[in-house]
Amino acid sequence: MTALTPNASRAGDVLTSPRPAAPPARLLCMRAVTKTWPRLELPVLHELDLELEAGTVTWIGGRNGIGKTTLLRIAAGLIRQDSGAVTIGDLHPVANRRAYQTRVGFLAAGNAGLYARLTVGWHLGWWARLAFVPAPRRRQVVDAALDHFDLRELEDCRLDRMSMGQRQRIRLAAAFLHDPHVILLDEPRTSLDAEGTEILASAVRAAAARGAAVLWCTPTGEDERIASDRRLLLEQGRLVKA
Repeated sequence: MTALTPNASRAGDVLTSPRPAAPPARLLCMRAVTKTWPRLELPVLHELDLELEAGTVTWIGGRNGIGKTTLLRIAAGLIRQDSGAVTIGDLHPVANRRAYQTRVGFLAAGNAGLYARLTVGWHLGWWARLAFVPAPRRRQVVDAALDHFDLRELEDCRLDRMSMGQRQRIRLAAAFLHDPHVILLDEPRTSLDAEGTEILASAVRAAAARGAAVLWCTPTGEDERIASDRRLLLEQGRLVKA
């Protein structure tokens, strides 16, 4: 969920809206994280380590069902690991829940989180409230997201009258809306055409330029089309270099 300007961000990824304080150099830190699901013999994540530094883009690949979504949901503070530690800076996802959540932008796979009979503008305004964007700033960040993700003409349209690609851009706008320190993207290119993919790439570049860390996951073999500083694979519950 980011506050980006449309034309400026594509022609130089310049941010113009007020932003939170600059993130620390080391952002997300996952140490010895283990997660086992019921009725599975082996852990889906096993003593997994991951660090994300400010201003970097990391890609994680792996076959379907290997645990990429589980990793992202733990990093986002949505589910708990069985053991190990997860922090953003010095913030804990439970002990510092509100502060932690304001620093995370999360795109879930699929098309969850959308209400068919409500408008684009309503969704972005609601997500700004959920992300604890201060009331005086909400209109500004919503306007910037509408412009950057090419949604301005759709602001007053209901979602059940839109294509899947347009809906994906709405969900992406939510993930970047509040200038999070850590942006977690699960299969972000789903349903996007070439223009939508470039809009996404521009948002990723702008986020990294302001010091955020971006982590995105896709199935192995998908054409990435977004530059990454680091490429990893999830295998047998741990991360290895791709």
